[in-house]
Amino acid sequence: MAKLDLALSGATREPGKSREAAILLAPATVLLGVCFFVPLIGLLAISFLSPEPTIRHYEEFLANWTSWVILGRTFSLALSVTGICLLLGYPLAYWIVLARPWLSGLLVFAVVLPFFTSYLVRTYAWMVLLGRFGVINQLLIALGITQRPLDLIYSQFSVVVAMAYMLLPFTILVLSSVMRGIPSNLTRAAASLGAGPSHNFWRVFFPLSMPGVIASALIVFVFALGFYITPALLGGPKNVTLPMLIDSYVNATLNWPLAAAVATVLLAITLLLYSVSNRFVGIERLLGSQHGGQSKRASITRSTGGYVKLIDALTKVTRAIHAIMPTVVSTLWAKAAVGKALFYCVGVVVTAFLVSPIFIIIPISFSSSRFLDFPPPGISFQWYEAYFSNHSWMSATLQSLGVGVATAILSLAIGTAAAMALVRGSARMRRIGYQLLLAPMIVPTIVSAIAVYFLFAKLGLVNTSLGLVLAHGIGATPLVVLIVAASLRSQNIRLEHAAASLGASRVVTIRRIVLPLIRPALFVAGFFAFLHSFDEVVLSLFVSGPNTITLPVKMWSGIREDITPTIAAVSSLLIGFTVVMYAAMELFRLKRSRLPKKQTNAVRAVNS
Repeated sequence: MAKLDLALSGATREPGKSREAAILLAPATVLLGVCFFVPLIGLLAISFLSPEPTIRHYEEFLANWTSWVILGRTFSLALSVTGICLLLGYPLAYWIVLARPWLSGLLVFAVVLPFFTSYLVRTYAWMVLLGRFGVINQLLIALGITQRPLDLIYSQFSVVVAMAYMLLPFTILVLSSVMRGIPSNLTRAAASLGAGPSHNFWRVFFPLSMPGVIASALIVFVFALGFYITPALLGGPKNVTLPMLIDSYVNATLNWPLAAAVATVLLAITLLLYSVSNRFVGIERLLGSQHGGQSKRASITRSTGGYVKLIDALTKVTRAIHAIMPTVVSTLWAKAAVGKALFYCVGVVVTAFLVSPIFIIIPISFSSSRFLDFPPPGISFQWYEAYFSNHSWMSATLQSLGVGVATAILSLAIGTAAAMALVRGSARMRRIGYQLLLAPMIVPTIVSAIAVYFLFAKLGLVNTSLGLVLAHGIGATPLVVLIVAASLRSQNIRLEHAAASLGASRVVTIRRIVLPLIRPALFVAGFFAFLHSFDEVVLSLFVSGPNTITLPVKMWSGIREDITPTIAAVSSLLIGFTVVMYAAMELFRLKRSRLPKKQTNAVRAVNS
């Protein structure tokens, strides 16, 4: 068996494997190279070479005190959102890990429902909640807390709350993934040695969860720096952020070189932070990559070793804080029942925080009022009739459906081939390939949007369906790569070698062995790619035109110009569509996971 393993590992290093990996990576390289990396290089060139070689645009940006104020506001906003996400997300992630399977499943659904729901729908929900005559103001007046509506919307408060709501699912999913990999025998061993619940948590569990805390914090902070939709709709003119400033230079003042310079500054900051995160966390640990059959638990335990110094420092800080805590608080925390109750209470509040904004939209969509009244004064289908009878709404919906299906097909074909190349390729190819293929997920969307716009405007791809599909494929392809690569890593490579030994060509092996085994992952990846395209707003705003208006662009215009319950009806339909698609995806996955016994026995026979 050892000789067979050695022979198989040696087979993966044959020159033919390298050629195969290069061929499989070629489509993704062409798509991202032409539609992503070339536009970024062009953006950099515009900032330095327009109209001649100069750094004047950077001097104009950096010499302006207002630019530094906006930069500081962007950073403080990202820090605030990151802190809130960690404080709210950690207890719920902890509860998800400890809860019984049925309860854990419900909590995960409460997390992924807003995660799958459109950014515009979620932002619109908070506009309804925080509006001057919104749900929260009506509740405060009804309780007698205030006599007149508070100015909750169009402020930094509304931006922080909404952005924390948007990014909280990322935090919870990353934290729960890391927490599930912590060996439970470590906490049991600590308890058997006399450690109380407080010491067990702070001295054992919390330090081991630090990789997840660091990873989620860096991810949320980087994403928050490039957020555009939510600050633009909820921030108001006094809360301009760096992405909003870039948009104003492109569309308002038409100062493209200055916009390119500001976008380059934002890109440099993002890449610097990403490099730091990659240095401490590692791209493959962030992705949960475990090659060579290593278990997730062993991977988490081993990766914790890279955090020894950081964990020691944080442990000392934790001990110091614990030492100066008031006696009452320390005593309460030492009791397991009270400690768990505190976590559960926070978890319930966070769950309600995640789900409530979405479900408040649905009753408003059936309102008989012409305004966003909650609760509705009566039941009516007038806003659904207004949506289905309006030609512009239906045209935008059909445009989004067509572009979404085309994007899913394109990204699924390209991303699946790239995932095969990365998983079956060398370690160096995986490392470099992941860095390049996942770059679109790291670069702020507003930067990618203006870079693609500058290039597509020269190529005549603006206001075309092809331009939208190519632009949406930039972000959808990395999602496909992540999902398909995870499925491929779980498959037994000996099945492929067995097929090859029986005379099957590589194409036949992929078609008859590999693709059927990863079919559930392909379905999920296609769903994510379609959903990404259907929800894409920023790229669509720059690449679309009068003849290619998508549903998110139409909703964006409606929210900014004339907020009516028709938007609530469209949002409710999108929520229902998301729930149905997610349920279908889960049913398909469960059905495919129940392999017949003879297939399982065949796999075991090959393994032996």
